[in-house]
Amino acid sequence: MTLQINTTATSINWPLGQELSDQDIINQLGLTVTQNGQNILTDHVSINKKAVNPNTAGVYTIVITAVGANNEYATKQVQAWVRAENQQIQNQAPKKQINRQPVSPQPKKKKKTIWIIIGVIVLVFLIFFGISACQAHNDEVQNQQAQTNALNNTNDKLDDLSQQNKQLQKQTNDLKDAVNQYKENNDKQQLQSQLDNLKQQNQELKNNASNNQALQNQINQLGSAIDSIKNNPSQADSAINEMKNNQNQFLQSLQNTFQKMINDIEQLFGR
Repeated sequence: MTLQINTTATSINWPLGQELSDQDIINQLGLTVTQNGQNILTDHVSINKKAVNPNTAGVYTIVITAVGANNEYATKQVQAWVRAENQQIQNQAPKKQINRQPVSPQPKKKKKTIWIIIGVIVLVFLIFFGISACQAHNDEVQNQQAQTNALNNTNDKLDDLSQQNKQLQKQTNDLKDAVNQYKENNDKQQLQSQLDNLKQQNQELKNNASNNQALQNQINQLGSAIDSIKNNPSQADSAINEMKNNQNQFLQSLQNTFQKMINDIEQLFGR
């Protein structure tokens, strides 16, 4: 089973002139995320509400994104209705007022009154359909903007993961070069200095890395390999080989994540 975003409602009420937090939106939707049939924390959920203008009444689109522990990726769109609290929409048809007067033959005056009433009714219908068409156009514009925001958000995540993976691979190669250099010159002091520098870079990458469990695991494994080699340089080959085997699995998992994100982008373009 794949990662899935579940909601008990397809839209939310957004009070005019107020801001809603992500948790407010989650509570209104009754939002849960399941993976393999099991609920997971909503901490893995990001809510894109940039398209909502809380100061202007209307219907807007919110994009929800969830990333699972094993790099599954899912999105869902819901509508946000921005309007005044306790607002009620009342459609009132013009009331025809009947003035009871003594019966007298006034055929021309009655015909004129009827035509006035018909004209008012036609005008009301024209105004109503004009407002509906304008609202439909605004909804379409908002939906297109929401899709653009979702694409930008997905592209940003792809860029971040790619860049952080490149940094991780560079640190891994630098560690291998330091070990090979130590084998040639047996300069333990130089090796320790290089390992200290790599350890600092590894910690910075860990602090700035995306909220991706697989990537965080690889960063931690690289840090453990650095510590192991610092304590026992003679076991460097063993530590690097173990880290390399784990990274092969990570790269396959990362490739699957990239492909899932790309597929989601293609689906959004196809809408």
